[in-house]
Amino acid sequence: MTNDDETTREIQRATGADWQAGRHEPRDPEAALITPTLDEMAAVPGATQTQFRVTYERVGRHGGRGGRPAPAPLTVWAIGADGLAEHVLRDVRPYLASRDVEVAVDLEEMRGFIFAGLNNGGSFTIEQLAVAEGGAAA
Repeated sequence: MTNDDETTREIQRATGADWQAGRHEPRDPEAALITPTLDEMAAVPGATQTQFRVTYERVGRHGGRGGRPAPAPLTVWAIGADGLAEHVLRDVRPYLASRDVEVAVDLEEMRGFIFAGLNNGGSFTIEQLAVAEGGAAA
């Protein structure tokens, strides 16, 4: 067991199960998100980019349950469902105590789901706002 694991367990014992309740620092909704990343674009040069708005219904134990607000909507440019899932994962990670987190995106249904281990970590809806058609790769 590492020192970090011991520290985490001590914090949990001292403060209870909801020790991460205030951990998330909301992102600035006005902050520019540079998306997709250069790595994403390099993997698929000339790909079509889509701007999505992700509206969270619930994230983890604290976002959108028991009268607490869900995280603010995320507006992001992405290349396909996998790219959008990566952006959502980075955005919701601070709300989740689990280390085993996965995000599934269904662009046909315009819905997404967050899995924290074997548990339901949350859900969200997706809106398509704009499309930037890709060109032929040089």
